[in-house]
Order: sequence, then structure tokens, then C-alpha cells
Amino acid sequence: MRAALIIALHDLTLTLRDRSAVLWMFALPIVFATFFGLVMGGESGAPADGTVRLTVVDLDDSDLSRTLLGHLDDERLEVVQITAADRSSAEDAVRTLVIPVDFETKVLAGEQAVLRLEKEPDTSMEAALVAQARIVRASTRIIGELIRAESGVEPGQGSERPLVTVTTDFAGRRDTAPSGFSQSVPGNTVMFVLLVTLTYGAASIASERSLGLLRRLVTAPVSRAEIIFGKILGRFVVAGSQIVVLVGVAAVARVTGLLDMGGSLPVILLVLLVYGACVAPLGVAFGAWFKDPDRASSMGVIATMAMAAFGGCWWPLEFVSKPLQLFALFFPTGWAMKAMHGLISFDHSVVEIAPSLLALTAFGLFFTTLAVRSLRAD
Repeated sequence: MRAALIIALHDLTLTLRDRSAVLWMFALPIVFATFFGLVMGGESGAPADGTVRLTVVDLDDSDLSRTLLGHLDDERLEVVQITAADRSSAEDAVRTLVIPVDFETKVLAGEQAVLRLEKEPDTSMEAALVAQARIVRASTRIIGELIRAESGVEPGQGSERPLVTVTTDFAGRRDTAPSGFSQSVPGNTVMFVLLVTLTYGAASIASERSLGLLRRLVTAPVSRAEIIFGKILGRFVVAGSQIVVLVGVAAVARVTGLLDMGGSLPVILLVLLVYGACVAPLGVAFGAWFKDPDRASSMGVIATMAMAAFGGCWWPLEFVSKPLQLFALFFPTGWAMKAMHGLISFDHSVVEIAPSLLALTAFGLFFTTLAVRSLRAD
């Protein structure tokens, strides 16, 4: 065990001495995650909790219609009032509420007055439903005020309990596709950990084999099992160092308010360390399969890009078809992203992501078997 640890620490030292390796381990993941997080930035959180933009055309321009506008402002609606003539040139008018010209007259006469909510085809259905529910709430408050006025009860007299209350909520929980930093941070972290493992990790093994360094190590008083375990542990120590630094940067960014991303950082760190332990033996196996270091590194890049694309590192798997979502689970990246999104975007517990951890463990055992069977001194 001591010999394996010495081998692992030696591999970590050699990797950190390589400036290009340090760049790919720490700097580029942060740059890529920041860039794509800003590019893919989107709305986060439950739609029912956010502010929804609503364009209003008040054709009545009466006291009652202006009262309705005031209630709409109180309902967390970003109300933008325009005239009928400005409708054709209005920007971002994806949801427009039209108050009819005889609104006050009909309401006071006890007749039905129709408020028309017009939606553009590309508007968010969830946002439209939220706007509709808040319009109903505002209208209900006006009805309550009219009933109170009709009964002769002035504000402040009698019970202030509302005559009618309207409560809106979403039934159940719907997992929407992650966006912004909730996609770019886990995606780039998972991809770059695999990239460094399958390029620098595999190339170092291939280089040691071609230069005869592994053959020399075999002559030392260490067993073959210690050598193989030391090389796997070395890949894991490199990946673990990379993961700890990246999670640390995310923690600092979250504390300073630069990063708005959910999830428990200790549990996220646990998932990434399990993932790092999973792919570490695959780096050793790649180094054993290709004797030329450049070829080993090139094949590592190809394998990383394929697993990153199919595993959901580049885009949320919710955007692809069901067969491709299932195909992603044939790769460790797919299970890692499933667990990361569960923690960051969907508020899953450790129990809910346990299948992903078990799958990563199974992949790790399989890759370890490949590494043990493949690594030779010559």
C-alpha cells in the first residue's frame, strides 16, 4: 500500500509540473463553464414564483380598469401598458391583456365583461398559465371590493378577511431542462475530469511503457498489484485534485453571489469523487492499449468527446429523444450528469441519486478489470 501511494504521489507531481496539464485541469474548465453558462443562461426556479411580463391594452381607460392595473402590479406581473395603436410595433409583447372599451359599464351593470389574454405562438406555456392565474386573482379582488362597497362596508370596518381567496400552485413536480450555469458547471467539470484522465493520464502510462520505465519499476521490490494499484490511484489523485479545486472555486463563487446554482456542495463533491474513481482505471487501460503517447492522447480526446456528447455534458439530455436518453446511460458521463442534475436542478436527495452512484461504482470495477488485464511492463 505504501509503494502504491508513493507511485500515485509521484504521478501527481509529474502532472502538476506540466504547465499545459495544469491549464487543462483548472483554468480551461472554469473559462468554458463561465462562457457557456452565460451563453445558455435561462430562467431558473419554479415559474409560479417568478415575475411574468404582461403587456396591457386598456381600451376602457376608466377608474375600474385603472384599479385592475393596480391589482395586476401587486400580483408580481411586470405590467407594460401600451395603446392600441402601438400594438403592432410593441417589442416583447408575447402576452397581451386587452381590457374592453365597455369594461366598467358592464361590470357595474352586473353584465359579463370579457378580458382577453392574447398569446404569441412562441410564448412559454407555463408563463402564460401563471399570468392567467394572476389575472384571475386580480379580477377576483376587484369583485370582492365591489361586493363590499355594495354592502356598504367601508375599508377598515367589520372583518377584513377577504370574501374570496384564490390560491394557485403547480400540481406535482415537473423536471424542466437545466440551463445556464446549472448545465455548464457540471457538464464541463465532468468532461474535463475525463479529458485529463484519458489524455495526460493515458499518455504518461504509454510514455513510461515506451521508455522502459515500467520495466524498471517491475525490478524494484514491489508487486505487480502494487504497481497497477499505484497507477490507478495516481489517476484518481490527479482527478481528485482537479475536482476539489473546481468545487472550491464554485463554492467561493456561490458565497460571493457570482454563481446562482443549487445543490449541496459536499454531496456534489462526493458524486464527482466517485466519478473520478470510476474513470481513473480507464485512463490506465488507455495507456496500456496504445504504446505511442501521442496516439494514446489522441484516442483519449476522441473517447472523451464522444462520451461527453452522448452523456449530456454539452446539452441537457431532456432535449434529446428517449432512446438517446437511455443510450447515455451506457457511459459513465451519463450517470454522472444524471446525479449532478438531480442535486443541482431537481433537489434530489442522496437516496434518489444512489442508483447513479452504484452505476458509477459498477463502471469503475469494470474499468479496473480492464486495466489489470491490459497493463504490462513492455
